[in-house]
Amino acid sequence: MSSYKQDILNYAEDVNDMDSSPFESLRMLHDRSAIQRVYDQLEFDEKVHLALYDLKLIEHAEKMVEHISKVYDFNLSDEKQIPLDEWWWHLNKIVKGTMDFGVSTGIGKVM
Repeated sequence: MSSYKQDILNYAEDVNDMDSSPFESLRMLHDRSAIQRVYDQLEFDEKVHLALYDLKLIEHAEKMVEHISKVYDFNLSDEKQIPLDEWWWHLNKIVKGTMDFGVSTGIGKVM
């Protein structure tokens, strides 16, 4: 296991915790970006687990957008030019159906 396993497990916990504060959920998006920066260093099984947690986030996208929107305007993601490959910053577009998303394990796309 790489040294990032705990980061992935923390992300998983945040994705599944719909009772956290909006600020903690916003921090989760920052944490997911940090994981993305080291994605190439993750082992295959870590990438698979990350993809599963990403799918869970997408499953709860509508609730998460409503929750995080209490402290963050998702329109800022465009203003800050956050790339679309960091789709978690654009959950509002996924909810609206105006953006495709991809979940990958590094070998091939899962979705």
